[in-house]
Amino acid sequence: EYTVINENCPGAEWNIMCRECCEYDQIQCICPGQKERVGYTIPCCRNEENECDSCLIHPGCTIFENCKSCRNGSWGGTLDDFYIKGIYCAECRAGWYGGDCMRCGQVLQASRGHILLEGYPLNARCEWTIHVQAGFNIELRFYMLSLEFDYMCQYDYVEVRDGDNLDSRIIKKFCGNERPPPIRSTGSSLHVFFQSDGSKNFDGFHAVFEEITACSSSPCLHDGTCILDKSSSTYKCACLGGYTGNRCENFLDEKNCSDPGGPLNGYRRVVEDTGLLNGRYAKIGTVIAFFCNNSYVLSGNEQRTCQDDGEWSGKQPICIKACREPKMSDLVRQKVLPMQVQSRETPLHQLYSSAFIKQKLEIYPTKKPALPFGDLPPGYQHLHTQLQYECISPFYRRLGSSRRTCLKTGKWSGRAPVCIP
Repeated sequence: EYTVINENCPGAEWNIMCRECCEYDQIQCICPGQKERVGYTIPCCRNEENECDSCLIHPGCTIFENCKSCRNGSWGGTLDDFYIKGIYCAECRAGWYGGDCMRCGQVLQASRGHILLEGYPLNARCEWTIHVQAGFNIELRFYMLSLEFDYMCQYDYVEVRDGDNLDSRIIKKFCGNERPPPIRSTGSSLHVFFQSDGSKNFDGFHAVFEEITACSSSPCLHDGTCILDKSSSTYKCACLGGYTGNRCENFLDEKNCSDPGGPLNGYRRVVEDTGLLNGRYAKIGTVIAFFCNNSYVLSGNEQRTCQDDGEWSGKQPICIKACREPKMSDLVRQKVLPMQVQSRETPLHQLYSSAFIKQKLEIYPTKKPALPFGDLPPGYQHLHTQLQYECISPFYRRLGSSRRTCLKTGKWSGRAPVCIP
């Protein structure tokens, strides 16, 4: 028994499956072992005699649900008693399986493949999990999509998640017949979930997946270089100068500060705000702190801030080799001796008298050690600095060195002095 509803075709995709005109028809049948007549709605096409032929009864046809209302029936044997217009159909439609053709979804483990759901019944629920080799990603493309449309996609919809289960992060949820752009996973798994409600059913969908690397689609913009991390199936973009962002999508304006870098024999660390962009630039308000390696002391600003004019506050600090002043008891008096510049002359210089010193120094070079530069924080002394010690009373006895020199190792020569009353 057929009842023509005369409703328009749900989408142009039916032109591929049938002819130019599609309608809905009410099909009724008797399930095996049951006397009750049950029915469901399927699309159909007009034939040459202007009769509404179901797409499902042509040679090689399939049935996507058989008698879905006959939940207690079973399809014993390899054949059943289901007929439409006297023509026998023994298979479920693409994407469906089981005795009642109501089961769908599967686990797919391959480098490429497809998901085809040809038509769907009411209240359907399907899950597909796609796996590819570790270190690769998945690209999913939809070639046909025909679902019930809703702005919130709350009735019939497809949901794609970045992982292997329903708890994974949602990439996109869609419905209607507008195909989404290609979808890419960040890992080696992708989860596809389909659900329909209790009214209206459309053509379904067809999607193709393929194994790719994270860099296959050239995700880095503005000529950035894609660097693949095979261990985590992710990528990083090495951006050209002036561009920042995960995909080099941002162009820096003149009000960003360039990275001042760390001092020689030291390093810098971002302490506030957004930090360095792509390791080369910093946003306004970024604060950087500077530190020195062991036996070096910071001379200059300990912190610098990226200002509104694109310049860093203060001056770039330097790391100076220095010695921390040794701790002395109250019985010892310490004196810092003035720095002396020593000259070392060759034996030839000694042939000249002191009367020609000025002329000699202009003609023959002398080798002088470099003078220390930069201010040190309190409690530190430059290399080669000499400290002289004496007791606060001439009646005290001093033990240890009377003079100590700051060595290149950052340590003091000699032994620490001690005064004994």
